[in-house]
Amino acid sequence: MKIALFYASWEKFGEPWSTPLGFKWELESRGHEIKFYNLYHAEGDILPRHTVRTYSSASWNQFHADYAQGYRPDAVLVMDYGPFDCFQMDRKYFPDVTFVLEAGDTPQSFGNHAVKARKFDVIMTPDKQAADRFTTMGVQGVWATHHGDERIFYPRPSVSVLWDCVSTCGGRRVTAAISKALGEQFNNERYFFGNAHAERLCAGKMVFQCSQFGEITRRVFEGMACGKMVITDRLPEVTQMHTLFEDNEDVVYYTDAEDAIEKIRFYASHDQERERIALNGYNKVMKHHTVAKRVDLFEECVKKCRPQEVI
Repeated sequence: MKIALFYASWEKFGEPWSTPLGFKWELESRGHEIKFYNLYHAEGDILPRHTVRTYSSASWNQFHADYAQGYRPDAVLVMDYGPFDCFQMDRKYFPDVTFVLEAGDTPQSFGNHAVKARKFDVIMTPDKQAADRFTTMGVQGVWATHHGDERIFYPRPSVSVLWDCVSTCGGRRVTAAISKALGEQFNNERYFFGNAHAERLCAGKMVFQCSQFGEITRRVFEGMACGKMVITDRLPEVTQMHTLFEDNEDVVYYTDAEDAIEKIRFYASHDQERERIALNGYNKVMKHHTVAKRVDLFEECVKKCRPQEVI
């Protein structure tokens, strides 16, 4: 299958890993023909007088030119957490190409994705409610919850366990309370990427997560993929989180800081029970929630849109 893949990349400047890059590796490993278009300006170069990477419509201008010259991908896959849009990005200009949006950071970025939803045939989203809302808008919404990229997140026995509990979710009221109670046994630092992030998660007996918006979060899956027991906040039932991981079997849910502190202390000193839950979570992620499984879903979406073709 020929795929035109759009995402914002700084790989040229040493970006070690990202969710879209993981997709690209998996697609290429399956023999798909990938043509990459960078949503960042000039392959990620920083614009004059700017100190941050900047989006640009140049990639879509190039795709229009390539299409005019005979390039015919089977599918366009756009992976973006919400902010990018331009009028050139629209399936109406390419009637023989299936358009798929992987809408990252939903539900918090739903509004950004919604304004461009009708430009796509299919929208894959990590949020169940968002998938249903896209479908009511007349676009096929597919619930593709987060995953653990098995090329990066996997058990690392060589990494020394330094803390009872480790987190990379940054400052929250609940993490401040936990840090005060547990002291140096609770490590919470941010801005680790790729292998460095995986190694950080492996340095704790367990991985702690706290959502910002009551949403399913990627670190839950990444922590489990690293072979660690994950303790995370109990989410509303509408998220369907409980259908993915069972409490005290695959994951440990907490209701508030006091509950989290009590459970962290308990599982830090009960190795056998902690490892049982960690193994269950790991097995479930490896079976259902890897990048390979998400690419399977993408391929299925394209096939449903192109039923007369063998892909």
